[in-house]
Amino acid sequence: MATFVLVPGAWLGGWCWTDVARLIRSAGHDAVAMTLTGLAERVHLLTPAVGLDTHVEDVVGALVDEDLHDVVLVGHSYGGTVITVAAARAPERLRGLVYLDASIPANGQSNNDVLPQRIANMVRERARESGEGWRVPPPLATDWGLDDGTRARVVPRLTSHPLKSLEDPAHVHAGILATLPRAFLRTSRPSGVYQPFFERARAEGWRCRELNGGHYAMLTVPNVVVTALLEFADDARAG
Repeated sequence: MATFVLVPGAWLGGWCWTDVARLIRSAGHDAVAMTLTGLAERVHLLTPAVGLDTHVEDVVGALVDEDLHDVVLVGHSYGGTVITVAAARAPERLRGLVYLDASIPANGQSNNDVLPQRIANMVRERARESGEGWRVPPPLATDWGLDDGTRARVVPRLTSHPLKSLEDPAHVHAGILATLPRAFLRTSRPSGVYQPFFERARAEGWRCRELNGGHYAMLTVPNVVVTALLEFADDARAG
């Protein structure tokens, strides 16, 4: 049995993994859906001081405090930056890492550094204009590829994201990460935003899959995501 620790991207909380977690558990595994500090039901903890290390400690704390082992650490979007740093702090607890349409920073790069400049600039501008310079309001979800019912359920739950966490440099231990099985699941194929990460992962010999569902595939096609996660967990266990 594997334990899947699910780390959401910006503006989201653990709620976005509800269907994925349910399907994982029904397959006989365990799932922990993280809500990072300052987001969703933890929005009351949002301050200008919340940064990348805060969110890394959220994940490492869950691994240690719950004494989790044989963990598949899954990061979506910004969550890829979080799991990249967190994995090196507790590699002995991990079976592997899965990046779901997620950022992969190199040492010293921030999440904003690895995104296209137009997106990073937009994020900073939204913080300046509508977030007192330090929090990023959620973007309009009309272009997220969600059906009307899902969008109506999702939009009210989105919360502002701390800009600091997107700007803080990631301290990446490439040597430790290289010892862990890794996978990249690219789901927003019409977009070029995550194509460089997919190509890098493929060049480095990761397990790579192209799936449908759009960037928010855990909301649109949870069954497809879970099938890929379970296949990875089996492959990683087999070595």
